Amino acid sequence: MRMNQPLTDSDQLVQGLLLTAIRSVDPNAVDKVVLTRSETDGSILTRVNATNENFYIYFSLTTNKQLPASQAGSTTWDVAFNRYKLASNSGATNANGRGGVCLSNLTNFSQASTTSPANQNCPPSAFVVDGNATTQGIGGVAGQFVGNPLLTDWFNYQIGNLTTKNQIFIIRSGDGSSFYTFRMENYYSEAGTSGYPLFRWRKIP
Repeated sequence: MRMNQPLTDSDQLVQGLLLTAIRSVDPNAVDKVVLTRSETDGSILTRVNATNENFYIYFSLTTNKQLPASQAGSTTWDVAFNRYKLASNSGATNANGRGGVCLSNLTNFSQASTTSPANQNCPPSAFVVDGNATTQGIGGVAGQFVGNPLLTDWFNYQIGNLTTKNQIFIIRSGDGSSFYTFRMENYYSEAGTSGYPLFRWRKIP
């Protein structure tokens, strides 16, 4: 028994691995943001670890932070990730949410970030809320999910690979007060592991 002895490097490594394993299956562990970086055009690049298919990772564009799953019923988050599937704070995902998504008619991210939603063919009536939807999953098999069908249509699928369509979406915040430009940039970590969505976003003034 080594009650008062310091931990060895091996002990610390084992404890670290155990803690990582525990957090990886805990939907309330707020450690899933692996990258956040401000870009010169005023946008922000963020990557999250959304590899666990059993729960969504909830993210607040308003505060630039991950929120625990315990706040899924609040209006404090704006977009959520479950591997390649995405959700907005609205509809079937959260009946209390006032969010939603619209596809911009612009292709320039900086221009879209400084243009009102209405001038991007996104009046209030054009925003799509979450529901029960079907998407093409890995392996080409159709998968059922609860989330935003428009936002989840961000990718092209080829066997074993997802690539972005480079579409610009307008996300309405969970409380309905703000709008953000949003574009999926990648689905893979720097090591090539799937389930690490990288997205660019910016608040529309």
